[in-house]
Amino acid sequence: MPVHEPVPDDYSLETVAQEPVQADLTDIYLSAIGHIVLQRSDLLAAGFNEADINDSLPLLESRGMIRRLDQTSWRVLPPDVVLPAFAARLEDQARAVRASAAGLNRVFEQSQEQSSDRAPFEGVQVLDSVSAIAQALTRIFGTARSRVHMVCADSPFTQMLLEQSDEAHRRTMVNSLGAPVQVMANYSDGLLELPHFPDMLRTRAARGDEQRITKGIRLTTVVNDAGLALIDLVDEGGRPHGLLVTDSVVSDAIAELARWIWQFAIPWRPAASNARASKLTTQEQEILQLLAVGASDAAIARQLKVSQRTVERRVRAILDRLNASTRFQAGVLAARDELL
Repeated sequence: MPVHEPVPDDYSLETVAQEPVQADLTDIYLSAIGHIVLQRSDLLAAGFNEADINDSLPLLESRGMIRRLDQTSWRVLPPDVVLPAFAARLEDQARAVRASAAGLNRVFEQSQEQSSDRAPFEGVQVLDSVSAIAQALTRIFGTARSRVHMVCADSPFTQMLLEQSDEAHRRTMVNSLGAPVQVMANYSDGLLELPHFPDMLRTRAARGDEQRITKGIRLTTVVNDAGLALIDLVDEGGRPHGLLVTDSVVSDAIAELARWIWQFAIPWRPAASNARASKLTTQEQEILQLLAVGASDAAIARQLKVSQRTVERRVRAILDRLNASTRFQAGVLAARDELL
């Protein structure tokens, strides 16, 4: 996702998850709980590829959801036992992330207290323009080893992305050494209401970006795996007011926050290619994805480039088809039946 400042043609946003793609992990776990003893061949027969299986099984094992019996089989443990235990570990992580908020706020307050004739707070540079934010973003991608994590709400940085042309969004990006930069992009559901956002999602999806939607997030930050982070803010007058963080303690806290939000986000794909989703049309799959993140009919209409009346009719048909009484229930049932 290029920015306003001139960016070399060799910069891009490629995407890969920091751990196995969560959607694939969920699909594999849902398939696994149908077996007392899970064989690798069961997952292959269910349509999963070897790479996803190899990535996901060790993670499920580390989370205590399955127990290895031998090289090709695992015992599936009861979900009513393992899921509460896993949730408790996530809650511990959430508490740690919340505890970091006070430290981040102190950094911000100290940067605000700096007068123009004093040296800036060590480890934080104040960015007071879109141009400065663009330059900081170029630096983040240029210094990344292999990965960048983005969390985007409606902010100057996000608006800057949305103003780029399709040609700019189609660029492949690498770091300053020419190595691909892998990115996880997590967007607020509020962006679905913006006119250019659906087109940007499609264009970046075509480039292979891993994209997720999180309901209600208000934070915009970009952090790489080399200890550099950008926080995008707006001051009381509505002017851009970003922070470029080079302090490793603070950037690590930001990275942990981004990873935590990612775990609860809903994967975004232009359309499901999974054979299990073949019961639905491509348009129905896209509508279900948008229903799952709480998008309005108007936002869905813009995303699919159809009329709102058409969306309302399709939504009613999907609810009837899934025997769901609410939009949220339709998303839950679709996830349960592996239609997303």
